[in-house]
Amino acid sequence: MAGGKKSEGTTRRDFLSGTGTALILGVASKLAGCAGDESNVEEKNRVVSRIEHDSSLCGGCSVCTLMCSLYHEGATIVALSRNELVRDPFESSYQMNVCRQCLSPSCYEACPEKDSALCVDKVTGVKYINSEICTGCGECISACPQKTAGIMLNTEKEIAFKCDLCRGRDNGPICVEYCAQNALAVVRDKREG
Repeated sequence: MAGGKKSEGTTRRDFLSGTGTALILGVASKLAGCAGDESNVEEKNRVVSRIEHDSSLCGGCSVCTLMCSLYHEGATIVALSRNELVRDPFESSYQMNVCRQCLSPSCYEACPEKDSALCVDKVTGVKYINSEICTGCGECISACPQKTAGIMLNTEKEIAFKCDLCRGRDNGPICVEYCAQNALAVVRDKREG
């Protein structure tokens, strides 16, 4: 630009400066994408904990259900338990329904307050409901593929609730601890989906 006269349009310096900025931003966004991809890989390889029920050992005493409601709600009310023990009268056997702690939880994706009302523990991967934030909208309940004892609604408090593996309890899930027949166990495995 001889004579100090500025030309109209983009100069080579402006172009290179803009290109450098764009490249830096592009690389930074790619790196951010890589970090996201790495966490997805980590998510797929995460060891997931869930409660497993052995119906061949279960005597149907319902201590698991009562202890759950006692621990979480301070009362032995079956309707407030985070698990459900169902008797098959034709087989004289019992099945326990409880949140499966899905690796890719549709309840979490459906929650309008995800990461505040429906949360995923960053250390353990446990999916849990924050009762202080939950509005009881029911979106998580509708989205849950498990229609029995996945996520339920506490009609008195108007909030959703579900098994959180007794998150933060030193001895783990109370239902497992108090099962006299050893029909319940915490299983840690790698799962997809």
